[in-house]
Amino acid sequence: MLGGRWSVALRICGTLRAFYTLRNDASCCGILRSPPLVSLDILEDWRLNASHVRTRVSSCANQLSSAALIDGKAVAEEIRYEIAKEVKRMNSSIGKVPGLAVILVGHRRDSQTYVHNKVIACEEAGIRSEVVELPDCCSEDEIVCALTNFNENPDIHGVLVQLPLPKYFDEAKILSMVWLEKDVDGFHPLNMGNIAMRGREPLYIPCTPKGCIELLLRSGVEIKGKRAVVIGRSNIVGLPMSLLLQVSS
Repeated sequence: MLGGRWSVALRICGTLRAFYTLRNDASCCGILRSPPLVSLDILEDWRLNASHVRTRVSSCANQLSSAALIDGKAVAEEIRYEIAKEVKRMNSSIGKVPGLAVILVGHRRDSQTYVHNKVIACEEAGIRSEVVELPDCCSEDEIVCALTNFNENPDIHGVLVQLPLPKYFDEAKILSMVWLEKDVDGFHPLNMGNIAMRGREPLYIPCTPKGCIELLLRSGVEIKGKRAVVIGRSNIVGLPMSLLLQVSS
């Protein structure tokens, strides 16, 4: 199971990519422009990176000889270190850093913990973060207003709504209002739909399933031809995970 550090690292990576996607003014030098959007980020690009990263796999004495334990925390720490270096370089080059905005509705302890971890991770990476906390009794208009403000704020490059929302809100409607280019969680219907269609290029991929694929590739696991079991069918993990496994094979 992926730890919180891994999911946060992937979200930070998405925010950094969002910064490059939105940064398109002519005065910016070529190295600071948006990188090409390779479909799903898990084909040539990820496979190439995997060959340069030392494998963090240790044998499990109490498992079958072919089984292995993947140290996700170690990989996440490396990614966060790389991101921090890139943000520092960016700040010294153009005087700007990526900005991540989070909307938290209600007082769920688990959601509060996830948001707290995101804020801490942003601080460690040098990324600016903003959090809007709304009570359970807030109106949908209040959520939309917060979303609109972050969508239109040029200093915010990634926007996410912490899930789950209280059941009486239209979650799909609210998520669809996040600007596509700032949807670092990858939950916008167009991003999700493009994952399912071959030849399409989603701007972002949900971080947890993307992290699973990244762990496999960095550990030298050949996905093609394997039989995988995905437990759960949620829109957040199970569904995109199954789609990514199909595409990456």
